[in-house]
Amino acid sequence: MAFALIQAASRPLLAAADAGEPAASATPADADRAAAALRRDYERWSRWALGVVGFVVAAGGGFVAAGLAATIAALGGATAVDVIATVIAGAIALAGAALLVALWRSGRALTRGASSWLRAPYASGQRAPRATGWVQARTVNLEPRILVRLITATLALLIAVGGIALVVRDLGAGPSTMTVPALLVGACGALSGIGQIGGVMRIVNGLSARDPLWSRLTGSARAR
Repeated sequence: MAFALIQAASRPLLAAADAGEPAASATPADADRAAAALRRDYERWSRWALGVVGFVVAAGGGFVAAGLAATIAALGGATAVDVIATVIAGAIALAGAALLVALWRSGRALTRGASSWLRAPYASGQRAPRATGWVQARTVNLEPRILVRLITATLALLIAVGGIALVVRDLGAGPSTMTVPALLVGACGALSGIGQIGGVMRIVNGLSARDPLWSRLTGSARAR
């Protein structure tokens, strides 16, 4: 079966969520099945692996392209091989970035849809929050497919911190051939980390509808 960013079976569920069907007419069992299907689609190992590949390609290609360009500028000249290598590295970086954007956009759609279906039975009053919901909303982060995304998000943010630290150092000591490459890698790490955490948080937000404590807190906030 060919890989798809969003599987065909998920599209009707996303369309229903966008149309407001979850809160309007779905039964709790229907909502549970829809949320589970969208979560399975989003949490596929193939999506995660493709994201890792995309990050390595984007960050690595950007680092090489920017490093070559900075070196050429510092030397004041370039050979045809230097120019070709820089262009190829830049094209590879753009391809990796395009892949990451596509994964982020499709992942955002899937997690928003899953969150909508998770909240639906509680928003419609067909199901009440229970004490077990407090546990589920917190232990979801320990599920392997969620945990691995949190791990790679953390690593990406650490890479971002390292890249930004190099840029800040160069701002004080003076720009070097590493300044722009470090900035690109840092930006790629920051955006990748934030994107992954955002997807996980949308799922947690949907599960939080099962938490009676969170429901009371948000209900009080809305009342004010």
